[in-house]
Amino acid sequence: MRVQYRYNLSVLGFTPQVVARWVPILGLWGGALGVGALFLLEPIPRVRNVILQKIPVLGSYWNRPVDPNDSPF
Repeated sequence: MRVQYRYNLSVLGFTPQVVARWVPILGLWGGALGVGALFLLEPIPRVRNVILQKIPVLGSYWNRPVDPNDSPF
């Protein structure tokens, strides 16, 4: 009788089953952190103009026109 060996794929101790279990959880946490960072950085004008105003439905909420008397140009 010959012994059959099975090769278990793992990288640094992470098997495909463990990775498949953790990817959705880490994705949700990463998305929540990203949204939280955007709202914390909301007062910065560059974040407002470049990122938040480009959101399709909600972008007009962050549109803050500058009064002509306050504009340096």
